[in-house]
Amino acid sequence: MTVAVALAAAGLGAATTAPASASPAASPVASPETEVTCGTVVTSDLVLTADLVCSGTALVVGADGLRVDLAGHTLRGLDGVGSGIEVGDRDKTTVENGTISGFASGISATGGDAKYSWTRLTVSRTRFTGNAKVRLTSATATIAGTPQDCVLDGLSAVRSTVTVDGCTVHNGVLLDRSRGTIRSSALSGGALRLDGATDGFFGDNVFDGFGVLVQGKSTRNLFAGNTLRNTATAVSVTTSQIPGVTNTFKDNVVRDTNIGFLARDTTGYALWGNRFSTNRSAGVLIDNTGDRPTSEWIADNVFTGNGTRPNGTRDRDGNPVRGGIHVRTVPGARINLARNTGAANTGPLIWAPPGQVVDGGGNQGPCLPVPSDLTCG
Repeated sequence: MTVAVALAAAGLGAATTAPASASPAASPVASPETEVTCGTVVTSDLVLTADLVCSGTALVVGADGLRVDLAGHTLRGLDGVGSGIEVGDRDKTTVENGTISGFASGISATGGDAKYSWTRLTVSRTRFTGNAKVRLTSATATIAGTPQDCVLDGLSAVRSTVTVDGCTVHNGVLLDRSRGTIRSSALSGGALRLDGATDGFFGDNVFDGFGVLVQGKSTRNLFAGNTLRNTATAVSVTTSQIPGVTNTFKDNVVRDTNIGFLARDTTGYALWGNRFSTNRSAGVLIDNTGDRPTSEWIADNVFTGNGTRPNGTRDRDGNPVRGGIHVRTVPGARINLARNTGAANTGPLIWAPPGQVVDGGGNQGPCLPVPSDLTCG
């Protein structure tokens, strides 16, 4: 059964549900006379017929398997607190077709700690504005639409699995001990932070002024086919990762940053087939202290026009960073370099002191300083 919600003209008054024809397969619903106001616990499918403006939480999902159809309308918070829709641990909730704005949480979903008690949530064609962040804890969520009708104003996922498909994303995205998929989306004005995130896929997105930070033993994440631009650092891999377990960056375009890819005191990454262009100081900076294994690969990348406007960035030994790839690590903890090429870079294609890299062959220089462990064509 579907309950249609009609709101008072002032937007703040109580509303009553209109009866709908019964269906043999319908879930139990509240009485047709039940008022639907801010804070109502919803126990049947809902279709809004007008905006709902609230101080505090607007709607609370009170049963499994419900559909909330905003029908093009808005849930609006007056004071930035509460949730537009509080799902809690209810399972198989669907929210679609409207706008949620001005709450502390646009949607909040919190399952139990055990995997079998996770809550499942589907959100489609919904715009979150006015800092109404989607907040997930122990949940599995799919958020999808087009860049026009799927808009996120921040996303936080803790111990969750989340897919964002075809959306516009503003502000930050946090994946904390979570598995994330973000694809075919436009991200701007924030940052993506992976903290203990595993087995994620991030593909065919545009990160515009939206940096990526990988930390906290995040493993087996793949970034492929993205464009990353207009940040101080496009990708930062920091803190200790798990040796031999790799985060892979493949076939991305990284341009118009200061540093395209930064690895600092870390391990567990591979750069394959990326294009780094017009990054002001360098395409890649490796700046490590301490022992690191030799599993890191930087191969088949193309560097064009990097280092033309350096801002004085230096590695920890005080060497100026400028050009394609700059490596500063400790002797014996070597980085594998193979088949990297470039043109029109200001500075060397590769800067790596002796004892810090392994020559995989096919690098097309120049390579400095001299003498070098690399044979560059």
